Amino acid sequence: MKVLMSMLFGFLMVLPQSNELNKAAGNWEGTITAPGVSLKIVFHIVNSEGKLSATMDSPDQDTYGLKMDEVVFANNKIKMTIQQYGGQYEGELKDDKFVGKWSQGGQSIDLNLTRIKKKGSS
Repeated sequence: MKVLMSMLFGFLMVLPQSNELNKAAGNWEGTITAPGVSLKIVFHIVNSEGKLSATMDSPDQDTYGLKMDEVVFANNKIKMTIQQYGGQYEGELKDDKFVGKWSQGGQSIDLNLTRIKKKGSS
């Protein structure tokens, strides 16, 4: 009985955190715009057993599935880093959009992300 209660309590402790992480989970897209450059960026964020992971695509550069090294979401703020390219995204979830910045090579550029809706859903 104690084992069952411990398992139930453990499950209940993870549930709120998991639900919070689900707000960030999904497919998100935005555009980096700088002088002479406009690049579409897509993040695929997954919540697997209470831990977030993500990959990044840059379709305009024909680059897909870049694994993010760190994905942290708390208090409606997200931080994702990719060490191989020295890049980092930080944003805040507001009205189901991430408002934030992409930083790389000492520069910081606005990158706001909107959730990609599945075809056929509104």
